Parts: sequence; C-alpha cells; structure tokens
Amino acid sequence: MEQAAQDYRTWLHELFFDLAQQAGAKDAKSLAHQLVILYDGAGISAWLDRDPSAETAARTVAAALVDAAIPD
Repeated sequence: MEQAAQDYRTWLHELFFDLAQQAGAKDAKSLAHQLVILYDGAGISAWLDRDPSAETAARTVAAALVDAAIPD
C-alpha cells in the first residue's frame, strides 16, 4: 500500500512538472510543487469541509500561479 501511494505521488508531481514545462513556465519545478500543494489542499478542503466551492477557489489560485510563472 505504501509503495502504491509513493508511486501515485511521483506520478502526480511528474504530471504537473511536465504540464508546467509544456506551458513554458520559467521554473517548472517550482510551479509544479505549488500546484501539487494546491491540489492536495483543495481536495482535503472539499472532503473534510464538504465544501464544493473549494474547486472554484483552487482554480482561481491555480490560474494566478500559472499566469505568474509563464512569461508573456
């Protein structure tokens, strides 16, 4: 079970890193890290608080992070 969780976490980090690179982020590693933390936090908030607005808030924050990380 622990290995499956670690494999999933590795995959998630790699997914966000690859997407950040493809989008042209100045620092893809940093953006990916920020987005993973946001993803985790939004998921926990939606689950524990039963708050469907967590998705909307997370999208707003993610858009700001992506806009700040990708040069014009």
